[in-house]
Amino acid sequence: MRVLICASEGAPYAKTGGLADVVGALPKALQANGVDVRVIMPYYKKIKDKNLAQYKGYAYVRIGASTEYVGVFEAVHENVIYYFIDSDRYFGRDGFYGYGDDGERFAFFDFAVLEAMKVVGFFPDILHLNDWQTGLIPYILKNNYYAYFEYNRIKTVFSIHNIQYQGNFPMDLMNILFMPYYNSLEFMGDINFMKTAIIESNAITTVSPTYKNEVLTDQYGYYLNNILGLRYFDFYGILNGIDVNKYNPETDKLIYKNYSIKNVTTGKKANKEALLKEFGLTGIDAPLFGLVSRLVDQKGIDLLEPIIDEVINYSNANFILMGSGDSKYENFFRSLESKYPNRFKAYIGYSDPIAQKIYAGCDIFLMPSKFEPCGLGQMIAMRYGTLPLVRETGGLKDTVIPYNQYTGEGTGFTFTNFIPNDLKEVMFLAVNVYNNNKLAFKKMVKQAMEKDFSWDQSALSYIDLYNRLIK
Repeated sequence: MRVLICASEGAPYAKTGGLADVVGALPKALQANGVDVRVIMPYYKKIKDKNLAQYKGYAYVRIGASTEYVGVFEAVHENVIYYFIDSDRYFGRDGFYGYGDDGERFAFFDFAVLEAMKVVGFFPDILHLNDWQTGLIPYILKNNYYAYFEYNRIKTVFSIHNIQYQGNFPMDLMNILFMPYYNSLEFMGDINFMKTAIIESNAITTVSPTYKNEVLTDQYGYYLNNILGLRYFDFYGILNGIDVNKYNPETDKLIYKNYSIKNVTTGKKANKEALLKEFGLTGIDAPLFGLVSRLVDQKGIDLLEPIIDEVINYSNANFILMGSGDSKYENFFRSLESKYPNRFKAYIGYSDPIAQKIYAGCDIFLMPSKFEPCGLGQMIAMRYGTLPLVRETGGLKDTVIPYNQYTGEGTGFTFTNFIPNDLKEVMFLAVNVYNNNKLAFKKMVKQAMEKDFSWDQSALSYIDLYNRLIK
């Protein structure tokens, strides 16, 4: 079976979020199960400057009044072949997204992906597309390539990683596409890349079973829930995994001291001591909350604002939080650091080494998300024996077993309603268990570390879907 995974970013070459982690990890799991899998993505300036890829050839695509050059490059990372689409006009920029011509840029990319197959001589059985940036490909494939044998046998799978971002652009974009208009392109007066993919793909997936059910509702569907309903029997929720080799406390070179489930108590204590020292905090015996997140509304940061003073003032909890995003949240974190210099530390920005140290050194990991398609942070935290505190939504609900004080079951702490008081109550519960029921807390730590969040099972689910489409 031949699979080409197409995405706008992928680790280790380009990353802004969880999509890159998926694109970096899933191919290795598929390959381990005998799949000939490759990845194709833009050749951004950041990647090109490192000069890691070899030139394979070129093609041209028609965009507007011009014929655009498509360079194709190839690199190999951990035995997986990566193809890169080169265009200085569209990808020779410092950033990946957020430009006024993003619609044109990724329309070009979608055309170029299909032309690049001729250049490299790889025509997949399955073309696995990810998020809106790849959303026009099934439409282009059907309209421009159906007459060619190598193309008309390709089946398309479209994965929704976050339905909030859909790729909406004015209908003027049709002027550069040189394709017939069908209503699958249009949604609420705009071209909608994601809606196009939902209608035109052979199958649609999203990144957790619960999120699949959520996006079919008005509350979480961002107006596409009814469109998804039309494809209900072709829509699947497959839980993401994490790279268990990268996120391994026994071998992670970024943490202060390696440890395993066998010596987790002493190992985490050593990491906690070092983390507190690095951030200028004391209180080795006090519960330490950590957070690694984009600072946006989705992540539930606004739930912390009205309650964190009470948690700090009426408990012995300390906080080390890392993230960047909306200035209002960054300023909120900075104000707390000034207000509670001995209890609260904020790292504004992102650092892989600091993130790993937070996962390894904290006791409780905060993810009070408004919605969370899958979430990787809670799975990484459990891998390091840090108990997640999450809202029961999307992949958070699918992966975190809530603490049961009567049976001792659980791998973390959960709450249901997206309101500050419910978050406050469960934070106090976590603090209480940590302070007053050490045995229960330690038992939960080991139960969390025993969970298998590798890509193995998810890869088998994708392979099963691929096989059904091919047959």
